[in-house]
Amino acid sequence: MKILFTVLFSILVLGDRDRLVNSVWTHKIADGCNNKLTFKPNGLVLEYDCEMDYAFHSKYELDKDTLLIKGKDDSHSEDNGKVTSYWMTKYLIKNSGLYAIDSKELVNGKWKDRKIKVDKNPDYRRIK
Repeated sequence: MKILFTVLFSILVLGDRDRLVNSVWTHKIADGCNNKLTFKPNGLVLEYDCEMDYAFHSKYELDKDTLLIKGKDDSHSEDNGKVTSYWMTKYLIKNSGLYAIDSKELVNGKWKDRKIKVDKNPDYRRIK
């Protein structure tokens, strides 16, 4: 029975997440400058920030058409890792686009809403 449950869990949860593995999504910031999401196995996503020229190693969860990315900014070497920020962004996946629907950041140990611009155009478009 335990094996059957494990197999069903893997098919339902991990199988859904697998549809993003090896996909690449971009968001144009300016001419020649694109942010990029590259989805890896095991719920990992590489978030490249063009303006910072830095890639964040984040995690993601997928539930049907909703994607949640949890990230950590540890890019500032000048503070020796003392200042780290955390965020979560939720996207709706629709027609090869990611539409931001919610965003939060950790401030003084509590999750606070971040303002996002809800738009009819996707924040990211799938290119691979």
